[in-house]
Amino acid sequence: MRCSFVVLAAIFALSQAAVRRDAAGPTLVLRDNCKIIPSGGCSCDVKEGNDEIQIREYDSVDQCKKSVEMATAENKKAVNAEIQQKYGDFKDNCFPKPSGGCKCNVDLGHGKEVAEYSTDAECKKSVESVTAEHKKELNEEIKEKFGGFKENCFPKPSGGCKCNEKDANGNEVVTAYNNPEQCKARVKRDVGATVQRQPANIARANVKDVKQAQPNYDVRDPVRERAQANYAAVVDELKNKFKGLKEGCFPRPKGCLCVIGKTPEGRDITDRRMKDADCKCKEGERGPGCPAA
Repeated sequence: MRCSFVVLAAIFALSQAAVRRDAAGPTLVLRDNCKIIPSGGCSCDVKEGNDEIQIREYDSVDQCKKSVEMATAENKKAVNAEIQQKYGDFKDNCFPKPSGGCKCNVDLGHGKEVAEYSTDAECKKSVESVTAEHKKELNEEIKEKFGGFKENCFPKPSGGCKCNEKDANGNEVVTAYNNPEQCKARVKRDVGATVQRQPANIARANVKDVKQAQPNYDVRDPVRERAQANYAAVVDELKNKFKGLKEGCFPRPKGCLCVIGKTPEGRDITDRRMKDADCKCKEGERGPGCPAA
């Protein structure tokens, strides 16, 4: 960024010229599309309604003058443009002098020194340097506006782009798009980092369905009651079959099968018994298989 001294010095130089111009007398500044009427007063072309132009006449010229704020803003804009035109391509660390030319902070190998030049040509950057800067700015602007375009897509002056694509038959065609969003490349999503979640309303709906699917035990169901009674009878039957069995004995449809030992290889030695007396412990019986009787 150029030092603010460039602007200050330029403003000082231009202000001297402005003072000389003002010394000649005040200048009447009218609004756009306004003019002086020879007979006195002024007139302005004013747009009204459907862009229809109406001519309005005023007795006093003051009614056609620009406001002080508008005139100041326009003068400031003109001064800035003049500064840019005169000093915009000055070398870095070079500052204009009111009398013309410039002073530059240069390093000749012995520390920074102030070098003075009498002509603007000695103060300005070379054509190659200015061209390179403009090219860099243009490239940055192009990258900002069109850097996200798809491959083989090129911007149109009117907006949008043209893309070299292939049709369904594999032939190369040029497709024009007016919407810039159609010109941009899609950003690939990181599938591995994406976690898909079910919407909360779907989860709630599933819970609701499960609750509805569960039977309501507060309502009497004869079929269910008979099934529960049958299940209880089977459980009781199994309990009775196992009740009183000697240790290591398991009921069979008739009698039982008892594990009475193991072979040297670790396999069970079983004994098939057909009588309940041989399978169950008698009341008060103590001995092998009936430790708790």
